[in-house]
Amino acid sequence: MISDLSDTVMRQWIPKARPKREGAPPPRPGTVLAEVKKVVVGDTGWRGLTAASAAGDLGQAYGHFIVDDKNIIECVPAVKSSLGIVERACFVQSKPGQEFDAQECAITINLCFGGQIAAKRVYVRCVALVAFLCDRFDLDPAEDVKRAGDLDIARKDPDQALQAAGVDFQTLLGAVAEELGQAAADTPPVGSAAAARGLEP
Repeated sequence: MISDLSDTVMRQWIPKARPKREGAPPPRPGTVLAEVKKVVVGDTGWRGLTAASAAGDLGQAYGHFIVDDKNIIECVPAVKSSLGIVERACFVQSKPGQEFDAQECAITINLCFGGQIAAKRVYVRCVALVAFLCDRFDLDPAEDVKRAGDLDIARKDPDQALQAAGVDFQTLLGAVAEELGQAAADTPPVGSAAAARGLEP
């Protein structure tokens, strides 16, 4: 069974006001996604920047989640909202010719890396979070989980964060698929003896 991370994610939503700093990413717009079709994984771009520091800087807190070895911080509503809404986050500019607009249909995760941050712990947290999102929104990791660098011509992430953990993006996707497969194997079929006895997990 996929762990419900919604109780361990820290909610620290950025305001909807426009950032005053010139060159800062667009603000949290407050509009709702029609449907979650993709998960996009990127990184903060700054070596040693922690999730807590990134979430306090409107120039960095521009996706839904920021993950380090100690925290998973939700900056834009994605799983914690009591209304069950998922807001649009302005995080990547899609390359021309994409079959979808990530701004309108994706949840994004930014990984911290470098400095004193334990890269392997960040990776494990990322796998758990991506698997949780795929499970919740019925997504296929092989098709529906993307690198930010796949969508935005100006980015190459999350390469630095994954390299720090000694893995690549395909390894991440494999780990997510394995976790989802294990969750499915742990769930007895409807009508099984275990389900009939009320012993389902």
